[in-house]
Parts: sequence; structure tokens; C-alpha cells
Amino acid sequence: MQILLIYNPTAGDGVQPQLRGLVDLIHAAGHEARCRSSKDPRIGSAFAQPADLVAVAGGDGTVVKVARLLRGRKTPIAPLALGTANNISTALGLSNMPLEVQILGWSAGETVELDLGLARGPRGSRVFLESFGVGLMPRLMDKASSPRGASAEERLADAVAQARRTARRSSAIDLNAVLDGQDLSGRYVLLEAMNIGWIGPNLNLAPRADPGDGQFDVVLVRESERALLVECLLAREQGSRWPQALPTVRGRSLRVAQNGFSVHVDDEIWGAERSEGGEPAWLEVVLRDTASFLVPAAESTAKLTKRSSARFERTPPAERRDGLTPSRWAWPAGRRARFRL
Repeated sequence: MQILLIYNPTAGDGVQPQLRGLVDLIHAAGHEARCRSSKDPRIGSAFAQPADLVAVAGGDGTVVKVARLLRGRKTPIAPLALGTANNISTALGLSNMPLEVQILGWSAGETVELDLGLARGPRGSRVFLESFGVGLMPRLMDKASSPRGASAEERLADAVAQARRTARRSSAIDLNAVLDGQDLSGRYVLLEAMNIGWIGPNLNLAPRADPGDGQFDVVLVRESERALLVECLLAREQGSRWPQALPTVRGRSLRVAQNGFSVHVDDEIWGAERSEGGEPAWLEVVLRDTASFLVPAAESTAKLTKRSSARFERTPPAERRDGLTPSRWAWPAGRRARFRL
């Protein structure tokens, strides 16, 4: 196959030093590869040449950037989880799959279609893959910081601790919201329209989310349920099992009145905005378009991996993170996974 490898040189602990090893793996699996940095201001031109597969070496932001460029096309995306959180790879069941197994499994892999969301309001529109939300997450993103020189794992742990502290202390938001005609208005600590189940620092807010079913899982944490959210975040911080599910409803179209607070669209924050005349600005969040992803056939590559192990000694290993809930999908065909939650 002709592989276009998009890499983020600053993702995680740095992709650039591993780039040569990734290209060697791709060549050893029988594919041809050309590379382009995600930081290239002319990255769109990389898609002018034909490619059978676009591999993305980086984190969630890089995967989403590529998905926006490829939305509506049939060229599949293969994430190579080298970022900090890697929520999209986790949702696809790839977070614990070694990179050599993923690359060997591309030829026999299955293509799946993931929904893409669209948020639109007075400031314009934005395509997203992970989630749209109000309350905790935009506040956490706005003040997120880690010690200088911290590793990806240290940044992840610090973000989880910050999420717990922010959930405990932040004020609730008076929110006017409507989901498929149903009024959801109330005082919220968190409201997230989740397309995939994970958000931020590997927070599995919606474990039953299926990003191919045409619906959002809208996670609702009212002020009266703050203690439940804090308990869940503490469990994540300690690497323990998520104690119980957060309140969730499902729907296709969400409308939110942005009245003096920020929202986030994936990793982008939209500041508070009002429409002309000083009235709250209504934001509409819907699912629109899809992006294709390739899920490698891990089982079919087990023998190849064993036979070819000497060729992959330089492979950067995938990291297993304690406390992560595995994907509920058993690819291909979107069947429920055989994991015990």
C-alpha cells in the first residue's frame, strides 16, 4: 500500500526521534511511505497525491486535524498513538496494541466509519470528533499546565488531579439546553456531548458511546451530583475502576444557549459570546459527515509478529495505562467487545 504518514513532531514525549523507526516498520511490512509534518502550513497539499492509507503518528489533536481534512472521503486513517492521552486510539481498541502489530495488521484490517460532529454559532462552525462541552472541561483546558519538562505520563497524571480539584471547586453553570426537543435546562457542573467515550486525560465519561451510531451520548452532571463526579475522578487518579456511570441521555441534535461561559469543541475553547441585542448566543451541535478509520486485524498478525520479531527491535512499545477501561467495541463490524467492565 501507499502510506501517507502524518506526524506531529511535538506530540507526547516527541515523535521526531521515533520517525525513522516507524518508517522502517512500514517498509518492513511491505508498504511504501512518504512523510509530512502536521505542523506544515501547507499540509493540505499532502493529500493531493494518491494514498491508500493515512497513518497519523501523534495524539488526538493530530488525528482530528487529519479527520477534518479527509471528512467525506474514503481514504482511511490509521492512528499510531504517540500523544499524551490518545483517546481516539483507546476508543478504537488500539491503545494496548504494539505499533508493529498495528502496522502488520493494516493489510488485513477493517475500515469503519466514525461520525463527525459539527458545532455552529455566531462565531462560525467547527468539525469535531471527540466531544462538545460546557463546565468542567473548558475550565480545565483554560488553566491546564504541567511542570516544565514533564513526561507525557506526568502530564496525564497532573491533568487528572487538576480535573478532580476543578470539579470540586468550580461553580455550577445555569444552562439552557435542548436535546432533540427535550428540555435539559438546569445548573450543571458538566455537560458533554460525547461522540467517543473518552475525553481529556483518559476520562471515560461515556463507556457505552458508539461513534458510529449517529447519536451523541450526552453526559449530564448537575450541581447535586458533583460528589459523584469527584468520586469518579478520584478513582481515575488512583488507577481504580470507575465506581459508577454518570447520568447520560442520547440524542442527535443539541442546542445550548451560551450565556456568559466558555464551551469547548474538542481541544478548542470558544469564549463567552452573545448574539446581537445582548441575548444569549444559541449554539447548535449535530452529527454531520463521517471519517474512515482502519482497525488492524491483530489476530491475523500474531504469527507474523512472532516470525518477524527480529525486524522490529527498535519499535517504540505501546504503553499500558492502569485504570483505563478498554474499548467496548470488538472490531470489525462494531460488535460489543468481550471485555468485562
